[in-house]
Amino acid sequence: MMDEAMNKYKRQMDQVTLSEAADQRILKDLLEADAQKKVSYMGHARRSLSTAAMLGLVVLASSVTVLAGVIIHGTIIKSKKAEAPVEGVGAHVDVGNSYYYDLFADTDGTLYALTDNDYDQLLTTEHMLVWKSTDQADSWESVLAQPEELKEDAYISAGDLYKGNEGIEALVLFEQENSDDHARYLYQIRADGYEKIDLLDAFAEAGEHLFNVKYVNDDVIALVGTEECFFYDMHTQSIVKTLPYDLDRGCLLTKDYFILYGQDIYSCVDRYTLEEKEPDSDLTAFVRTMFAYNDRSVFPQMEESDDTIVCVTKRGIYEYQEGVITKVKLLTGTAMDDGRAYNGLMPMCKGQDGKYYVCKFSDYGMTLWQVDPDSEKMK
Repeated sequence: MMDEAMNKYKRQMDQVTLSEAADQRILKDLLEADAQKKVSYMGHARRSLSTAAMLGLVVLASSVTVLAGVIIHGTIIKSKKAEAPVEGVGAHVDVGNSYYYDLFADTDGTLYALTDNDYDQLLTTEHMLVWKSTDQADSWESVLAQPEELKEDAYISAGDLYKGNEGIEALVLFEQENSDDHARYLYQIRADGYEKIDLLDAFAEAGEHLFNVKYVNDDVIALVGTEECFFYDMHTQSIVKTLPYDLDRGCLLTKDYFILYGQDIYSCVDRYTLEEKEPDSDLTAFVRTMFAYNDRSVFPQMEESDDTIVCVTKRGIYEYQEGVITKVKLLTGTAMDDGRAYNGLMPMCKGQDGKYYVCKFSDYGMTLWQVDPDSEKMK
C-alpha cells in the first residue's frame, strides 16, 4: 500500500528525475537510511541536501520516493542585504531563495510568507519562519519565530498561513530527531505566543503518512494523509470528520467551503458546519478546465482572493468568479516552470494592483516570482 501511495506521490511531483546538478550524496544517504531502517527518510534527506541540490527532484531509494521540496526541504540562503544576522522579530532582510511553504496576501496589500525556519540563523538571531512585506516582496520583516521549546535542529515538514481574529497566524508541523526516536509536533503560532496542539490520537490514526496541514476555520484544521483527510477540532482535541483522500488532490479553502480537488472536485464541505455539499456545477467545470490546461498531469495551484478563485497552470493564470472564467496572463517568460505543468503543492497568491506571486524551482532552489499582465520578475 505504501509503495502505491509513494508512486502516486511521484506522479504528483511532475515525474522529474535526478539531474546532473544534483548532489549524489542524497541518493547515497537515502540508500544507507533504507538499509538501516532506523532513520527517518524525511529527516535524513533534509540534513544531506546541499544548496546545489535544491532542485525539483524525485529521488528513488529502494521502494521509497523522496521528493525535493516536499519531503526534502531547502535551506534559506543568506540574505543579500545583510552580511551578518540581524536582531530577531521585526528585523528587515531580503528573504532571498527560501523554501516557501505558503503565501498570503492581506487586503491592505501586505504579503506574508511562511518559509523554512532559518535553522542556521543566517538571516536573524532567531529561528524566523513567517515574514511580511509591504513593498511587493522587495524586502521582508520577520513576524513569527519557531517556538523556543523546540530544538535548533527541528525542521518544518508542512505549514499553512491564516488570517485569524488577532492577525496573521501559522499552523506548522515540525519534525525533530531525538536520541531514540523521530518526533513530530504541530503548533499554532501567533504574534502573542504559540500553542502546541495535542495530536496523539490523530497521529495514531494518520500514522507516518501525515504530510500536510491546513486551516478549515478558527477551530478546525485538516490533517492531510496519503489516503484520508482528517478534520480535527482543536478545542475538543478530537477528529470530527474524515474524508477519503488521494495524493493527486489538492486543498482549496474558500469563503464558504473546504474543497478537495484535482481533475475534478472530489469533496466539498461547508467550512463551518462540515456538512458535505454538492459543488457548484460552474466551479466543477472550472476545476476540470484548469486541470486540462495544466497538461492533465497534476492538479494546478488554486487560491481564493476576494471571492475570486485564482489558478496558475502551464498555459497561464486564470480567474473564476460567479461562473465566469477570465484569462489574466499567458505565461511565456522566465516565470514558466521550464515547460512543465505547475504543481498544486507550490504556493501562490494574488496581491494588490493586479500582481500575482508564484513559486517555482530553479537552479537556485525555490524562487518567488511577481507576475502582472506586463512583466514577470524574480523577487
